[in-house]
Amino acid sequence: MKYATWILNFTQPKYGTGPEDSIAAQGGMAEGSFAKGDLTAGGRILGYFTGDPTDLSAWSFKKLTQAKALEFAQAINSEAYLSENGRILVPIKVPNS
Repeated sequence: MKYATWILNFTQPKYGTGPEDSIAAQGGMAEGSFAKGDLTAGGRILGYFTGDPTDLSAWSFKKLTQAKALEFAQAINSEAYLSENGRILVPIKVPNS
């Protein structure tokens, strides 16, 4: 599992874009999982990616170690943990009925 953080690119003033399309065009895949901060003002997204994408500076794309990715997620939810497949998850609380 590969981890990274990125910001949204607001070259289109009405909406921000992530690096997913650029990474897909390079034969990889990316998906966001956690977000910290105001995404319209430089907040960062933590996600997973495949391949070895390049030219992602428009999104301030930063590769992370698994430990740093978990630390990022735990700053959002202290109960975040690594699953067997490397995904970072949080416990789902079911309300009492």
